[in-house]
Amino acid sequence: MALSTKRKPHKKGKPTFIEEARRKQILEIAINEIETRGYRNTTIQDIAKKADVSKGVIYYHFNTREELLSEIWSALLEELFAYRKKRVERQKTAQAMLRAYVKAHFDFLKMNFNKFIALFTMGIDLNPADNQTHPWSRDINKRCFSYLSGILEHGQQNGEFNSFPVPRVAPIIQGALDGLILQWVATPDLVDFKGCRQVLMDIIEQYTAPKTS
Repeated sequence: MALSTKRKPHKKGKPTFIEEARRKQILEIAINEIETRGYRNTTIQDIAKKADVSKGVIYYHFNTREELLSEIWSALLEELFAYRKKRVERQKTAQAMLRAYVKAHFDFLKMNFNKFIALFTMGIDLNPADNQTHPWSRDINKRCFSYLSGILEHGQQNGEFNSFPVPRVAPIIQGALDGLILQWVATPDLVDFKGCRQVLMDIIEQYTAPKTS
């Protein structure tokens, strides 16, 4: 059975720098092995061998299969947030920031397509109410909605966007992005990735543009 749920020894205190580095290495190797071999064909032994450590070291850092999956999601999402933020903060206007946000979201998913395929193959059945690194947990959604809301409010304040209820629009934009990504991952041959992104951006820009009298 792949990725056993064997418990790890209980640890106390803050992880050391070496422990953090080892944990990060294990996560990177785990996702690469799963990407290459497939989830069902990847074992703890495979990951340990690639990392040049014992299975006990793996179990020391991760209690269960679910924890390992959760941590992989968390690491990848943090990369996505950082990538989007960097692209957005280069822009001078709210309109350009919003376009950069949408484009960066798609570009990151495209660059990491195989990793996301591997993660979806593993399944995302972790309860978002109990796991704050779930891709649609309350904390993750709150971060996305808050960041998008900041861009939208900035555009309204300087006259680039019209008056609309930001708390309602931000989840719709994020939901459209996530929904389209899910469709693309599930059936990449049926989704015109670049074309769909452009249509979505056109819809967003038409809705947010200042009203003409």
